[in-house]
Amino acid sequence: MAVIPRSVETGPKRQSARPAKQSRIVVTTGLALLTAGGSAWLMLRSAAIHCDSLAPLTVLATLAAFLISICFRQMGRFPDRRSRLFLLACLLVAAATLFADFRFVRRYRDFCDSLQQEMRQSAPNR
Repeated sequence: MAVIPRSVETGPKRQSARPAKQSRIVVTTGLALLTAGGSAWLMLRSAAIHCDSLAPLTVLATLAAFLISICFRQMGRFPDRRSRLFLLACLLVAAATLFADFRFVRRYRDFCDSLQQEMRQSAPNR
């Protein structure tokens, strides 16, 4: 049985240099802005600390990290300068979102955990 190397194509010829779709950059930009807007809304909606907003902020931070990886991957696919600048802007927005979410959750996690523990201890045993 002969092994055919992958470099030899037996099927129809494929175009190796496909033009990249600009809509991917628009979707990435939209997701980065929505993630940043959602984070800002959860953090700044009132002066009080809302312990129930820490879990959604953690999810948004994870989404921001995923968007960072998408931006890096798309930078290899889009060689033109304008597209790379858009992706760099998306990368910076996602990085700022990740950093702000991490700082907010880390600052208030201990406070919310101790508050929840006090509430459990003060509740009557059922």
